[in-house]
This record gives sequence, C-alpha cells and structure tokens, in this order.
Amino acid sequence: MVFENICRIPGISGTFEVLFRNGRIEHLKPSQKKDHDVETLWLTPGLFDIQFNGMLGYDLSAEGLTADQVIEINSALERRGILRWCPTICSQASEIVEQNLSIIREAIDGGLAANIHCIHLEGHYISSEEGYRGVHLPRFIRDPDPKEFDRWQKTAGGHIGLFSLAPERKGALEFIQKLKMEGIKVGLVHHHSDHQTIQAAAAAGADLSSHLINGCVTLIHRQHNIIWSQLSLDQLWASFIADGYHIPPYTLKAVIRSKGIDRSILISDLSHLSGLPDGEYESNEMTVVLKNGGLWVKEKGTNLLSGAARTLEQDVECLAVNAGFSIENSLLMASINPARYFGVEGEMDIYKGREGPLAVFSWARSRLTVKEILL
Repeated sequence: MVFENICRIPGISGTFEVLFRNGRIEHLKPSQKKDHDVETLWLTPGLFDIQFNGMLGYDLSAEGLTADQVIEINSALERRGILRWCPTICSQASEIVEQNLSIIREAIDGGLAANIHCIHLEGHYISSEEGYRGVHLPRFIRDPDPKEFDRWQKTAGGHIGLFSLAPERKGALEFIQKLKMEGIKVGLVHHHSDHQTIQAAAAAGADLSSHLINGCVTLIHRQHNIIWSQLSLDQLWASFIADGYHIPPYTLKAVIRSKGIDRSILISDLSHLSGLPDGEYESNEMTVVLKNGGLWVKEKGTNLLSGAARTLEQDVECLAVNAGFSIENSLLMASINPARYFGVEGEMDIYKGREGPLAVFSWARSRLTVKEILL
C-alpha cells in the first residue's frame, strides 16, 4: 500500500512529510506546511492496551475459548489502531485458566496473533471482600500459590508478563518478589492494603496500580486510603479506564495530574460483550446491562460496573474531549507510555526505514478515527 501525507507524531515537535510504501516508511522529513485546517493526522506505532478481557462475545477467561477467537480479536483490534495488547485472564477455575493459557500460547507461537505483547493475569489473588473484589466471583479468589503460577507459566510458554493482585493476601509480598526476580511485571489491584503494605509491595517489586480509582469500596477514609497511597508513591505507574463511566472526567483529570502524564497509562479493561448490541446479557453468573458504551450489573444499577465496552481509541478520544488533556498526550498515554512501562519504548520509535504496522489517526472536530493502518 501507499500512504503519503502531512502528519504529526506524538512526542515529536513539528509536522512531517510522510511516504509509506512497500511496507515501510520511505520518506520522513520535517515540513513547513501547517496542519490541515479541519483535520490533523497523527502517525503512531499504534495503541497498546495492557488490560483487555475480550470482545465480540469472546471471553478470554471463559470455557470454550478457541485460537480462532483470539486471532479474530487480534484482527478486530488492529482495525481500530490497537497494534499491541495483553490478553487478560481473570479469576476463574485453575483448569480453565490453564486451558486458555495454552490456547493463547498457540496463537502467539504460531504467529497468528502477532500483536500480542504478553499475557496479563488479574483477579485470582485479589481481595475477597465485597466492593474491593468488584465482579470477580469469590470462589475463585485465594492466596497466591507459587506452584500454581509456575504451572500456568509453563503452560503459557513463558508468555505471562504481567500479574495483578492484592498485596495484603497471605504470601503476597513473597510472591511479588518471586515474579520480579523472574522478570514479570506486577500490578496492585482490587485490594484494601494500608500504606505500609503498599510500600512493602513496591519494595518487593510491584510497579503498577492497575485500573486505579476502580476496584474498591464506594466509601473510604478521606485521608487514609488506597487511592492517595498509590498516587503518592512515585515508583508506581498507574493505569486508568477513561471510558467516561469508570471515572468522572474531573476525577480523571485530577488523578492523572497527580500521578503525572509520564507515569499514567490508559487501558480499556474491555469486556467480552464489547461490540455486541445494547441489551441484557448473562455474564459471570450475573445479568448485566450494555447500553451507550457502558456496562453495569443490573441489580446494582449504575453502582457496579462489569468491565468496559469502549475500546482504547474511544477512551483516548474521551480523555481528550472531556478531561482537558491534549490529543497528543492522550495518545502518548495509550501508546508510548505502556511501551515504556514494559521497557520496549524503542520498538515504538518512528523513523525513516521503519516497517509497519503503523496506525494513522485522524483528529477532526473532537473525533478520533482510524485513517489508515499501514502494513
């Protein structure tokens, strides 16, 4: 394919003449031309979603998952400009976790889902308390089990690269240290730890607050709580769901400014129901309502969310439109920042000779859309 246009690049000043042809960037030169009056094109390495549970009715944590479904998800994300992602397996029976790890491994090792960065596990070793555990089923929640994890990692072919858990569980700090020593990133999630325990978890190797603000009870102490504690620790990155439902825009603006744009990551936390028609569905042994890009547990009204329905490029738009961040910074938090977190930011560089895939986004009239996927 051939793509030739004037583009901007997130994180790089100025505008550029871009020619992509024969699968690579043949020409990349600073331009004196101004952006289009109505539309600005952004040349990017693609978005990077590090917490993704499924879509199109395909649940990465459910029985019956197939490699073909993983491949179809990979293609659907690519069309949306999401060129890296972490399939996330949530709390589930150990044998199903193992089965699905094997299926995802098959897709990765076979080169059939090339955009997968690594596998993310979340929910198995979190808090069992109502509110903190969210919609995770209590019977699948337990203390960390190093032998269980070793079995999972062997089944996954070493592709588990991120594990999110509650640091107050018995044996959690030792488990965090084990993962750190094995080169696996560790996030803190669905927990009610005090500040000292959170500090200890960070000292043991945890370096991410997964979907911060969410995954806790509605009422917390105004001063001593898990949100302030994690925001205060500079060594912790933080991921945020910017779909307009999980966090109000004014709260999102405040917490990202507190953590800092450079340490903030946008995630989708996408549910397998994303992409299906609005309506009521049975999910995780509950009736959930999918409506207008939001997803709630029916009996709880809008007080309990059941994952998200908006994909990452929609979250980028939502952040820029509603929370006061520039489209450039919003794109950075959904692309370069997650790569920096995983230590692969060099793979996101844009330069002459770089091969695809790349994603060109159009920003026009406060709408973010995919202009081209350069392959």
